[in-house]
Amino acid sequence: MYHEVHSENIAARAHAPRIAELLNRFAAHSRKGQPVSYEAFVADVMPVYGDELIILEPTTDGDYRWTHYGREIVRYVGGTRLGERLSAMQPQVAAFTRACAERAFAEDRPFYTVHRAKPTMRVAIWERLLLPTIARDGRNMLIAFSRPLQFREDLLNAVLESSPSGIVALRTLRNNDGSIDGTIIVATNQRAAELARRPDACLLDCDAREALPFLTDTTIWKRCLAVLGGQRSDSFEASFNQEGRTSWLRLAIAPLGDGLLLTITDITDLTVANQTLQLRAATLALEIGRERATRRALSEEIGHREEREKELRRLAETDPLTALLNRRSFTERAHAAIAASAREDTDISVIIVDLDHFKQVNDTYGHPAGDAVIRAFADVLLGLSQGEPHLVARVGGEEFAILLRGAGTAEAMVRTAKIQEALASRALPVSETFELRITASYGIATRQPAEPLADLFARADQALYRAKSEGRNRIGIAAVDAVADAA
Repeated sequence: MYHEVHSENIAARAHAPRIAELLNRFAAHSRKGQPVSYEAFVADVMPVYGDELIILEPTTDGDYRWTHYGREIVRYVGGTRLGERLSAMQPQVAAFTRACAERAFAEDRPFYTVHRAKPTMRVAIWERLLLPTIARDGRNMLIAFSRPLQFREDLLNAVLESSPSGIVALRTLRNNDGSIDGTIIVATNQRAAELARRPDACLLDCDAREALPFLTDTTIWKRCLAVLGGQRSDSFEASFNQEGRTSWLRLAIAPLGDGLLLTITDITDLTVANQTLQLRAATLALEIGRERATRRALSEEIGHREEREKELRRLAETDPLTALLNRRSFTERAHAAIAASAREDTDISVIIVDLDHFKQVNDTYGHPAGDAVIRAFADVLLGLSQGEPHLVARVGGEEFAILLRGAGTAEAMVRTAKIQEALASRALPVSETFELRITASYGIATRQPAEPLADLFARADQALYRAKSEGRNRIGIAAVDAVADAA
């Protein structure tokens, strides 16, 4: 089972920003030499983070039992484990979770883990923040933030398994200084195993360079590293020898987060045919015709493959509910926008929007209605940003982010007011016969010189929190002197 366990640089490693927020709250409850109080900490975090938390309490026979199972986790898993024992889980996952919990209690500090779960509904890989606390009666109580890191959609599986090409997604494993220790295969199809000449093997969680023999070729591996470092796609043809047999492959390599997406096409037969045709071209017109037909077929296949690659990239970069950028894609593009802003000495601002009382929408009208409201609000944001070079993303359940290129605080205020006016002037459609009126709270921050994205986001988040605490349906503006506090 693929897994990672870290106790250092947790905020930098984590994908979910809420992990950094929970770490800060945990640190605020820590007293030198004393464990964190379970009752006080739960009272602090449960109202804000409860939907993504699980709580485990030890049993008298050495097992653990779930006493809380967040609704967002239930939605991804497809069921609840509330009241169940940890030992009832798949053995490898249960053993891993127990070992991490015991280590967290033994060392009395937070741990960040990444692990592959048994496929449940659609989640393949989870990230967790484990926070050890102690109850008034002396029991160890583990509070864990749990969030899916990767999805295995039905559509993605269908694309993978129907492709005549081998498709492999890799995730890099890095040490504390950021250098690559290895690569792990996190998604693949049967065709890839066949091209690796291991048709009966499961390549998931294997080291990529051990499972795919052509990656041991120094030239091919250097091109993979160049794509990873430059975040620019590459495609080429290469040959490799294995057990005295030469094979020709066409490799298309695309960056996929901190990893790679490889599309592998066996063109051995085509290459040999072309070599033969070159020798016989002067006298064998029929062979020439076959060559042209083969090339047309290859061109069509390449076109189909490129379309599949575009769809895979789109799925990786966008939120499936709203078609807005997802958090990871937004973060990557925001870093690039900040770098360009620094070079051009232009302003850049961030607006964070959180729909007010959204939990009541889900509780009263159901999650399908909540999803419809989120989609309708996303359409409002896209309509107001149409034709402009700004970034619009869904970064959480009912939380959205907008990055304004070339905009200072005044323009950000104007744009935020337009969003607020749009919501005030219309009801959002839930169905053909039903509409809901909602409001939202806003946090605005304009980037200060040399300020990193994380600090800019944190200031905007503080402004949003202030707007919500002052009554919601308000606009909060981050002060310049809050930069040090956000850091």
